[in-house]
Amino acid sequence: MKKNKQRILGFDFARGLAIVGMIIVNFKLVMVAETNTFLYQLIGVLSGKAAALFVVLAGVGMSLMYQSAKHKNNTYEIRKVKMRLLKRAAFLFIIGLSYYYIWPADILHYYGLYLSIGILFLSLSRAKLITVSLILIIGYSVLMLFFDYETGWDWSILEYTDFFTLSGFFRNLFLNGFHPVIPWFAFVLIGIWIGRIDFNDTAKRKRVTIYSFTMYIIFQSISWFLLSLISEWSPSETKDIQYLFGSSPMPPLFFYMITAASLAVFIISVSVYISKKFQNYLFIKQMISTGQLALSNYFFHVIFGMLSIYLLFGKLEYSFSIEFAFIYAILFSSAIIVLSHLWRKKFELGPIEYLMRKVTD
Repeated sequence: MKKNKQRILGFDFARGLAIVGMIIVNFKLVMVAETNTFLYQLIGVLSGKAAALFVVLAGVGMSLMYQSAKHKNNTYEIRKVKMRLLKRAAFLFIIGLSYYYIWPADILHYYGLYLSIGILFLSLSRAKLITVSLILIIGYSVLMLFFDYETGWDWSILEYTDFFTLSGFFRNLFLNGFHPVIPWFAFVLIGIWIGRIDFNDTAKRKRVTIYSFTMYIIFQSISWFLLSLISEWSPSETKDIQYLFGSSPMPPLFFYMITAASLAVFIISVSVYISKKFQNYLFIKQMISTGQLALSNYFFHVIFGMLSIYLLFGKLEYSFSIEFAFIYAILFSSAIIVLSHLWRKKFELGPIEYLMRKVTD
């Protein structure tokens, strides 16, 4: 197994955390009908947060690839990186759509589009990256005052009814799907910005950690305060108030986007610290391996994780208790953490990563 000495393993550790978080959330989403139990609500706090971390890390990866080529001061190398990213974007877009019938909440086809658009923003200044991010976040929140977010959705089965029509496909992709390009692309821009920070500089990393955590606490607290205050004034409009001022990922309005982005940056900075401080611990190595095989682990958590339950029990959607889904998610996550590390001892790339390299490089 080849090792890249320049690679910041904390990014891989954070990516591993994102994968585990998405497994827990997705198993709950598919297997459990909505309840008011504490465990269900607790896992609900993770909803959208792990996926946001995954997308921010996509921006980080793009930024690192671009900066590496840029430092060579070679126009050909920069063009080569952009073309590689474009090919990978197409690969992920196709892979994600290929199993849509099995997993309609897929993030990979969105991910592919994020990458292809992100190429246009790789050379943007940090100030402009943040400005465009805020425009997307605030602009989307304003747009939702005039757009019916529920268009195309059958919430009883969490299905997008006209996905395979031209208008439905683009509406889902850009406005009101599980991870719409507007405003989710803001996470990629934030990742591109984060990728330019030298996380090996302890002082800079500490500042990023403090600022991001402070920002998360402030905006999450404002969200809770507004929800509590306005709900008392107008209890009949509680649902609309939760949409506007809550931090739920659907719809992805202002407070969700800001809290998810700041939490993602905080987790990344802490992951870099943990991976440096405890790099010789087995669990840290296993989580790093899990992150390095993120695409394969994401793909197989659907193909093996969900389908195996269906084959074993003859049912899947909304058919299990939250306790069963949570325990199964933990056991499945533990299995992929161990298997990822064993795989990385023999192979540099995971199965999906290898296929993507063969097709796109």
